Amino acid sequence: MPEAARRLHWVVPVQYRMRGLSFAATFAGFAAQMSGKGYSEVVWALLALQFLVYPHLLYWHACRAANPLRTELRHLPVDSALLGIWAGVIGLPLWITFTMYVSTTVNNTVSRGWRGALVSSGVFVAGALAMTLPGGPILPLPETDPIALALCVALLPLYLMAMGDISYYRNKKLREARQNLEQGELALLAANEALRAQLAEIDKLHNQLREQANRDSLTGLWNRRYLDSTLERELSRCKREGRPLALLMMDLDHFKQVNDTYGHAGGDEVLKQLGALLATHARAEDVPCRYGGEEFTLLLPNMPLDAAVERAEMLRTTFAAMKIRFGDFQITTTLSVGLAVYPEHGKLSDELTQRADRALYRAKVEGRNRVIVFDGSMAATGT
Repeated sequence: MPEAARRLHWVVPVQYRMRGLSFAATFAGFAAQMSGKGYSEVVWALLALQFLVYPHLLYWHACRAANPLRTELRHLPVDSALLGIWAGVIGLPLWITFTMYVSTTVNNTVSRGWRGALVSSGVFVAGALAMTLPGGPILPLPETDPIALALCVALLPLYLMAMGDISYYRNKKLREARQNLEQGELALLAANEALRAQLAEIDKLHNQLREQANRDSLTGLWNRRYLDSTLERELSRCKREGRPLALLMMDLDHFKQVNDTYGHAGGDEVLKQLGALLATHARAEDVPCRYGGEEFTLLLPNMPLDAAVERAEMLRTTFAAMKIRFGDFQITTTLSVGLAVYPEHGKLSDELTQRADRALYRAKVEGRNRVIVFDGSMAATGT
């Protein structure tokens, strides 16, 4: 088959093979039927042209057409009409006529359905009648020649089996295509699931990285960057809802002495234990942070001043009573706390932070290990 045919619709090359084989066999049947009956050389030439050359001309025409499939479907009724004409030419012998009718009708039906069968039957009968009604056949031969009959008996089942083989081949290809499609869909689903899992893993890693960027690696508390963004958000929410917001600023007393006495590992242990204390006593909405070095903060949304003072005192006394084990040592130290509350002490995040820090500074100045609430005198004196 030429390379161009492989790019055609499957009907075109299939019809070419079927037409070439069936027309060659039909030529043999006609030759047996017409042999010795006095047909002219012109008739024999037309017979050869029709059954031996015509199939190749149609294929050539279909291959070069703008729409090969549509062109080939138009060829099929022409086949039926010409076969009907030849059946009429030789006098409509029973078996030859029957074989040609069945073959061309089956061929049209396979390619065009019931509409093809009706069109094929109509043009076959019309072609036969066109040659028989005006004056009868050229040579009336109502009986089928024994050789022609044998060829017809062999040709018809072979032709039907060939059509069945074509149908089997097409069904097989369709099943394979369907299986490939199903496998492709399964592979696509698997790929989608894998991609979804990868995206989930990437999202998880992204969240972990984002949280790590907002977490203090030593204590596991939130860091200052997270506090800055959260304080703005919580202040806006409290303003909308008309609720208070307390900020505790805490600093370890004499932390340099702890590092000098027990080393930085001992100091780190003290920091971790304070972080654990803050995390343990934090509500779900509270935001405990390591602000930097030995300084910590605790953001308390929806907590009024009195409750915030009570919370700060509980944390201070609890931490002062802790004996932090470090190797063979037990470390004890204290905590100073400065407290400012929205809206009494500030309505902006910077105001609230600065005033809690001034209160912490006052706690340090007044002797450490105490809780100091910001007041107006601190703003006036700057201490």
